[in-house]
Amino acid sequence: MTASDPPPARPAFVSRVDVRPEQLRRLERALAPSLARLTTPALIIDLDAVRDNVDAMVRRCGDADRWRPHIKTLKQAALLRLLHARGVHACKCATLDELQLALATAAGRETPGDVVLAYPLHEAALVGALAIADRFPSARVQFVADNPEHLRALARVATARQRTIEVQLDVDLGMGRTGSSPARWSAAWERAPEGVEITGLHGYDGHLAWDEREAAHAAYQALCELAKRVLATLPDEGPVSERGFEVITSGTHSYHHALAFPRFARLSTSPDGPRVLHRVSPGTIVLSDRRSQHAAADLGLRQAAWVASRVISRDPSAGRITLDAGSKGVAPDCRPSCEIAQHPELIPLPPSEEHLPLTRAADAGAAPTLPELGALLWLAPEHVCTTVNLYRDALLVEGEGARVSPIEAASRSLWIDEVSA
Repeated sequence: MTASDPPPARPAFVSRVDVRPEQLRRLERALAPSLARLTTPALIIDLDAVRDNVDAMVRRCGDADRWRPHIKTLKQAALLRLLHARGVHACKCATLDELQLALATAAGRETPGDVVLAYPLHEAALVGALAIADRFPSARVQFVADNPEHLRALARVATARQRTIEVQLDVDLGMGRTGSSPARWSAAWERAPEGVEITGLHGYDGHLAWDEREAAHAAYQALCELAKRVLATLPDEGPVSERGFEVITSGTHSYHHALAFPRFARLSTSPDGPRVLHRVSPGTIVLSDRRSQHAAADLGLRQAAWVASRVISRDPSAGRITLDAGSKGVAPDCRPSCEIAQHPELIPLPPSEEHLPLTRAADAGAAPTLPELGALLWLAPEHVCTTVNLYRDALLVEGEGARVSPIEAASRSLWIDEVSA
């Protein structure tokens, strides 16, 4: 390509979100009374769509008890209460703030909390997590061990405090992020050290794509073999005999592989052995996003989380407008960061912190006039989890009414003892 050659045509933006005009009109009516006061970008959550999405996942699982959603996406009590109301009482989390939120929300509904803190904790964080759990004595909190050495470290913390903690082995099924391979766990496994009760296996397969069924099932086969080995060493009495042994897999991009794995459906030990329960753990599907397009089609999901953003700059001669939702407003970890609802001709360009330029697609043809300055546009995030974490509050829309809801576990507290106090 020489300096005189024209630049390559920018391809049209591919829509991945089922945009329903009647939904956006209802959201606009709900916002209308407060629109003059609304600071943008703003996180808007459609509770009617959330309920539909939760119900769809429960139906897909066949039982609410087979779903342990990760709440890193939700981070707010209002949405956890909605999950509880639909029969979903167990969850996963990654931070101490999320643990505190999950247990407090369950206690507020007089429901025993049931949380797996699915993140390898260092000693200070474990002490903080135990302090949080102690405030909710009716709740169940399980931790994960990253490797045999980490398991012994967790045991030392527990025994130093004269207690026993419930731990799941974190199994690396090929993602290469945390956990140990089934082979490493199996080779090292003899029995649980004093201070811990082994209550399950956590095998997150987030590296697998929607169509990688064969690879998923091979990983699950190895996970089941490890489960058999561990179960054979567990005592006859304890949490497993009372509550069962749990095998957790699968987020939004692979849950369908796990639900189709025959061995999970009939996972068990001997007839007189403990109950073994398999659960999937997608959380993104509660709100949905562009990256969840396959799950959205499989479940019939509705886009429930939107970022309302205003046009702050406009250059018709260049076919460009700029919105106020930059990397501090929507999906900072993704390019493109979002989809512009009802404007497929507008392509998001790389953002800066407070600016999101949009350009008209080269093949847009007789596209509509560019939105005017101040116009409110609706953005469907590419990644909803990182989007929610950017906001202190969300505007929850139910029917045509709206109310402010705090996002209690957004970001992170600076001090462990502030969360656990």
